[in-house]
Formats: sequence, C-alpha cells, structure tokens
Amino acid sequence: MAFTLSVFLENKITRFEEVTASLRSERINIRSLSLTGMPHGWGILNLLVDQPERAYKLLSDKGNSVSMEEVIAVAMEDEAGGLDEMLLKIAKAGIHVENAYTRLIAEKNIAVLLLVVQDFIEAKKRLEANHVVVLDDKIVYGK
Repeated sequence: MAFTLSVFLENKITRFEEVTASLRSERINIRSLSLTGMPHGWGILNLLVDQPERAYKLLSDKGNSVSMEEVIAVAMEDEAGGLDEMLLKIAKAGIHVENAYTRLIAEKNIAVLLLVVQDFIEAKKRLEANHVVVLDDKIVYGK
C-alpha cells in the first residue's frame, strides 16, 4: 500500500527547503508533491516519497506537524482527457475524493492519479469492481 505525507508549513522562506533538506540528508526521494494554501500564512505540503515511514519519523522528530495517509494509486492514460476518463470511472464507482495529485513515471510511460479517500478498503473494492486497476506501491514509488 502506498502512503502520502502531509506537512503543515508556515509561509516562511526557509520552511519548504527545511523539509526537502531533511529528506535529502536521509536519501529519501520525493516522487511527487503539491503545495497549497501558502498565501494565507500556512499551507499543506503533500508528498509522495519512496520511504514514507522513514520520512514520517524524520519529519516528526524534527518538530513538523505531519500526517501519513494511505492513498489509492491508479494508472491513467497520459494524454488529453486521460484524467477526465479516470474521474468518470471514479464517479461511476461512487467514490468521493478528498485529495488528489498526480505522478508521471516516464520510464514506464504511466500517468498515476493518487487519491485520498475516506474509506480506503471500500474505495479499492469499488474501483476493482469497475475494472480500475489499483497500482502496486513498488510501481508508485518507482522501485
């Protein structure tokens, strides 16, 4: 199973870099990220890293407010409309998405949609029942 980390960041020049420097020092590779809400003084940094458990402990130990959530990763076509097609399948399966971001795995020519949902187990069952393949975490992390 794949995990995403969410780090609560104050909007100060060094805060984002402190997180990336910490991960770099431990050779934890960031595979995808999104940063939201910074103009309001605080933001959320969502990270997909190749070693989420280690990254969680490292960032927590350094005093960051961080959470780790399981994500569902699905492959989609890397072309115009690929995301829309996948979102139609997700809607058909009756899944409410709380958070989402993407990752491109160029060497495998795979576009990945990462989904945070309320009920991971139920969402995974519904996706599979609707013929949506949930990717193995080794593919997601690029190992």
